[in-house]
Amino acid sequence: MATIENKVYLPKSTSEDSIDSGIYSPSSTDSVTKNTTSSSISLVRQLAAQFPEYERTPLMEPFGGVWMNPNTEMDRPDAERIIEVSNNGRFAKLNTFLGKGAYKVVYKAIDREEGYEVAWNVLQVTRQEVKALGHEIEILKSVRHPNIITFHEAWYTDTEFVFITELMTSGTLREYIRKLNLPNIKIVKRWCRQILKGLVYLHSHNPTIIHRDIKCDNIFINGAHGEIKIGDMGTAEMKIDKKYTVIGTPEFMAPEMYEEKGYSEKVDIYAFGMCLLEMVTGEYPYNECTNAAQVFKKVTQNIRPECLSRVQDPEVLSLINNCLAPENERMSAQEILEHSFLAVEPEVVLLASDMSMKQLTLQVVFKGTDKLSVKFEFNADTDTAEDVVAEMIEEQVLPERYQQLITGDINRLLRDLTKQQTAEKVEDDRTVWRRENDIRSELERAKRELRAARDKILDAEKKFDSLEQRTQLAEERYRDTINALELAKISVLESPTSSLPDTDLTDHETANEDNLTTFDSAVEYPNDTSIERFVLETAAASNRNKNKALEWVHKLHEQDIMTVGDLRDLHDEDWAGIGLTVFAQRALKNMLAGKKQVAQRSRATSSGTNTPIDEQDQYI
Repeated sequence: MATIENKVYLPKSTSEDSIDSGIYSPSSTDSVTKNTTSSSISLVRQLAAQFPEYERTPLMEPFGGVWMNPNTEMDRPDAERIIEVSNNGRFAKLNTFLGKGAYKVVYKAIDREEGYEVAWNVLQVTRQEVKALGHEIEILKSVRHPNIITFHEAWYTDTEFVFITELMTSGTLREYIRKLNLPNIKIVKRWCRQILKGLVYLHSHNPTIIHRDIKCDNIFINGAHGEIKIGDMGTAEMKIDKKYTVIGTPEFMAPEMYEEKGYSEKVDIYAFGMCLLEMVTGEYPYNECTNAAQVFKKVTQNIRPECLSRVQDPEVLSLINNCLAPENERMSAQEILEHSFLAVEPEVVLLASDMSMKQLTLQVVFKGTDKLSVKFEFNADTDTAEDVVAEMIEEQVLPERYQQLITGDINRLLRDLTKQQTAEKVEDDRTVWRRENDIRSELERAKRELRAARDKILDAEKKFDSLEQRTQLAEERYRDTINALELAKISVLESPTSSLPDTDLTDHETANEDNLTTFDSAVEYPNDTSIERFVLETAAASNRNKNKALEWVHKLHEQDIMTVGDLRDLHDEDWAGIGLTVFAQRALKNMLAGKKQVAQRSRATSSGTNTPIDEQDQYI
């Protein structure tokens, strides 16, 4: 039996005992002591002592292959800061603690050259333990595969071994299985293919790389793309000869890992079988055991986990049993990839369609293989999936074994298109209804606004009519006031001669006037002065009464003469047609000219007798 070096990897363990460094030197750690003769009983006792309080690994938040302590508070993102930098300056360790495993502590870090986040892994080891790892570190750094977490860099100090890996924060496969509550077989096949591709890469590496701790807790998934990556390469080992170191998780460790005969890369196939068992049942292998010693007993006695009896698919059961078989009977990772259970199933995809979704261009795709895709036309009105697939099989375009699968895929695609069209029609109807409703609402709003505008216009018209009436009344009052003022002025002008008798003069009276008056003032009249005012003041100035003035006004009105401006526009020949006496015409003209007319009676006396002479008008 091999010597137990207290290096069994258990994620939950927090023991401060010596733990495996994660990378081993073939020259030192794999040597077998010839004097070692420990029996199976002593090995069981050692396991029981090593794991006195062994419990099932709890489901906790993982980061880069370690387990989060649910009671550990993460640093707030806005408080992140750099606390350490790698020797080459490329990687910067942050103060964000991601988790702690049985053999390492992980922090978030930044790759300052590429600008993305990475995992800063710290192992507590001595310099002597690390010196033998130089070659293997370089090998791990060279591992590059889409289904394996990338190992970027590694270095050591006096007490620590630090290595930088790709950071996976989407969760482990074990967590994902719990979320899906037993994934369907199609998803399981996709996962298995990716895991096996990663193992094929490791096992075909020169030298061969053995992972030694394959389990669902160490397999990470990107849920957005269904991408699978094998993680926790810290336990990986270069295979030069047979390996003897006991390391891993008891439930996933192959029986030969406990034997002195040593083991090969087939231990990863055994662990893969246990992963497949957990995928299809949702149960942790050997869940019935309560400690590591019980697990060891069952493994070494080839007793299968109880959950294996709950596997229903005979093809899956056959594959798991082959993985759990003795080492020399197990298939390789490449052989399992070619197993009928993992044979790539074709998938029908829609490439193009017309507007009516009736004339379709479909393609049968064999994902992940070198098989050519098959493209064909399909009319949803005239063709059926059964007839089209049968025709392609008859023409040997497709293998007959895919007939049922491809037919079902085409019918599923047609159902999805019908549902999509129905949903789009319902949505279109809703859109049309919403648009019509919006248009109706807009029309109602426009009508309300129009009615409101019309009401405002009516109110404005009413206010305008009221204002117009008030304006007319104001104008009438103004004219009355002006007339009253003019009459008052006339009264004032008439008052000095009010005692004189009224006289009616005719044209011949101008020569013998007993009482001629004088224009004792010169007034300038604007053109817009009313004719009434002008005539009244002229009559008053020439000692004519009001009735005479109104007579003149009447004659002027008959000729449409309303203002002083109209009177000024008359030519000499126009005055004759007005119908006024010569005296009236002369008085109005003189008033217009602003002259003072002095009418004085001159009497010539001759030979001591009084003899009247003709009255003369003089203008000064």
